[in-house]
Amino acid sequence: MLLVLLSTSHFLLCFFITVASSTAPASNLPAPPDATALLAFKYKADLNKNLPFSQNTTFHFCQWPGVKCFQQKIIRLVLRDSDLGGIFAPKTLTSLDQLRVLGLQNNSLIGPIPYDLSKLTNLKSLFLDHNSFSGSFPPPLLSLHRLRTLDLSYNNLSGPIPSALISLDRLYYLRLDRNLFNGSIPPLNQSSLLTLNVSFNNLSGAIPVTPTLLRFDLSSFSSNPSLCGKIIHKECHPASPFFGPSPAAVTVAPPPAVVVSQNQAIQGVDLAQSGQKTKHKKNVLIIGFSSGAFVLIGSVICFVIAAKKQKTQKKSTAATASAGIIGPTAESVAVMQIDRQENELEEKVKRVQGLHVGKSGSLAFCAGEAHLYSLDQLMRASAELLGRGTMGTTYKAVLDNRLIVCVKRLDASKLSDGSKEVFEHHMESVGGLRHPNLVPLRAYFQAREERLLIYDYQPNGSLFSLIHGKLFYHYQVRH
Repeated sequence: MLLVLLSTSHFLLCFFITVASSTAPASNLPAPPDATALLAFKYKADLNKNLPFSQNTTFHFCQWPGVKCFQQKIIRLVLRDSDLGGIFAPKTLTSLDQLRVLGLQNNSLIGPIPYDLSKLTNLKSLFLDHNSFSGSFPPPLLSLHRLRTLDLSYNNLSGPIPSALISLDRLYYLRLDRNLFNGSIPPLNQSSLLTLNVSFNNLSGAIPVTPTLLRFDLSSFSSNPSLCGKIIHKECHPASPFFGPSPAAVTVAPPPAVVVSQNQAIQGVDLAQSGQKTKHKKNVLIIGFSSGAFVLIGSVICFVIAAKKQKTQKKSTAATASAGIIGPTAESVAVMQIDRQENELEEKVKRVQGLHVGKSGSLAFCAGEAHLYSLDQLMRASAELLGRGTMGTTYKAVLDNRLIVCVKRLDASKLSDGSKEVFEHHMESVGGLRHPNLVPLRAYFQAREERLLIYDYQPNGSLFSLIHGKLFYHYQVRH
């Protein structure tokens, strides 16, 4: 009996010790990481002390207002209309690695948006609207490839809207209205984008014509006085007409900074970032390639002209032979060989260029080239003098569809043969040439004494500027 009583007492003692230890406070245990992140955010953002987050309830943080968890990890945090007044400090909420939705709208948060938001790799929706955030668009947001909803409206954000927004291919809701953004609108072309608003900013330039942007009406772009383009039915007036004063009256400008090729223009590449500076120090290979390109083009033109002259001499020799000379002479045999070589060259060029040249009014596009602009657009383009040479003047032309091309205006009086047929023949030959070191001829135009050659605009400046760099330009400015 005594043994039974002792055993029972020992069992009851162990039971009470176990219960007491399980109900004792866990003050000595570290708080969960997500709870620590919320408390750090509250310390900087909730200066009015409205959030009921407490150090004493960290083990029940999933029950705090606005918090939703899955397996003790926060996946949703919405603190809308919480009267927050402070800053969104870095290294706080960015440690919530499973966060899908973050909503801090309708508060009074100030300062820049933290740059370490790129750590929220699972974030799908971000609402920071109706606050007083300042600074620029945070570039780390562009790395959140799962982001579908982004609302930064009704803040004081400034600077350009980054063109890299086109990389967020899952984006379907984008609001940047009621800020201080400037610059151009990126060529957004996400097929998923259903909501867009960039109104009430300081945006300027032509709105890119993309299938996505064409879906939105005027209200998406309103109250940006300097915007223009087809989408908002407002013509973009060029800074100066292309065929304006004499080339001598145009001031030489420093080498441009940002350009793209025509193939990029088809995909809606933004050309409005020309304010960015480029380095003048270029690789020696660029100079070699540029020199080789000019030499090769000149050689082809000279060869074609020489072949034409020899063809004319061949015809006169053939006429003499028909008048009384019987049998082929050495000179006639040589002429026949040159004629055969010329025909072979023409056939090769025609095979390369597809046998035909496309027309756009009086503007002729080389074979295989997309008809990206018309003659009327070219004539209305703004022009900037790039340089003058013995054969003509070269311009940078900015069209109203934001495409930048290089136009060489030939001096017709210095051409060896002024006939229309000979000029077209030369252009068909040169237009079929393709080589990595050659700037391809895209289109040409001729009417009376006016002859134009249209090329892709290259960003590296002229050979002269690559050699002499900024020193020569500054010397010109001072003098």
